[in-house]
Amino acid sequence: MRARILQRLGERVASPGDLAVELGAPLGVVSYHVRMLRDYDCVELVRTEPRRGALQHFYKATARPTLDEGQWRTLPSGLRGELAGETIQELVTDLAAAADEGALEDPEVVLARTPLELDEKAFKKLNKLLAKTQEQVHAIAAESAARGTDGVFATELGLLHFKRAGNDS
Repeated sequence: MRARILQRLGERVASPGDLAVELGAPLGVVSYHVRMLRDYDCVELVRTEPRRGALQHFYKATARPTLDEGQWRTLPSGLRGELAGETIQELVTDLAAAADEGALEDPEVVLARTPLELDEKAFKKLNKLLAKTQEQVHAIAAESAARGTDGVFATELGLLHFKRAGNDS
């Protein structure tokens, strides 16, 4: 539930009530999970509005929906697992839709898989490089947004770096 809430708050500002309706979940459950995400600094309060004699709170994902290394490390392992699973599922869904539309036949598509053998120091060094790459990706997207909406199309970048199954370490 938290992964689904975080994903949606990364796309737009919403209240727990809005999210409850969209996710088909009880308001109390959604509110609880939004509070937990707020406590982990994953979402922040943007504004409040009076509604039917009470205040409705509106939230958004902090900075960007991608958590930095420090935020990721502070999350409980169960939430990290949920977020990873949700992200991978969304990536697979979007990839399948692109394949169905023939978008993967575009000669500009970048597709690479690189199995590696790394020690812990190299593993961490590569993770730092990927974090810097992610920062540059956001800067490039901001440059594009500043130029306006003419000729804009949706793309997706998926970066995965993980220890493969079967590792003894």
